[in-house]
Amino acid sequence: MNLKINGEIKTIEKSNKEFLLEGLLEYLGYKPQLVVVELNGVIINPKDWINTKIKNGDCLEVVTIVGGGSYS
Repeated sequence: MNLKINGEIKTIEKSNKEFLLEGLLEYLGYKPQLVVVELNGVIINPKDWINTKIKNGDCLEVVTIVGGGSYS
């Protein structure tokens, strides 16, 4: 399965396995509680990740939430 993730084409070796978004994020090593996901131009609610099927050729943008900052 070929996916475009954050602008890079990635080949997922387990192409015979159907991926749901939640499983794909775990497979790729993301911590689900710390990311926002856009699939083919649409932000996907985390509650829907378990039911969202990923297909060959899909385009994902995965943004990691980072805390921090400084006080002046």
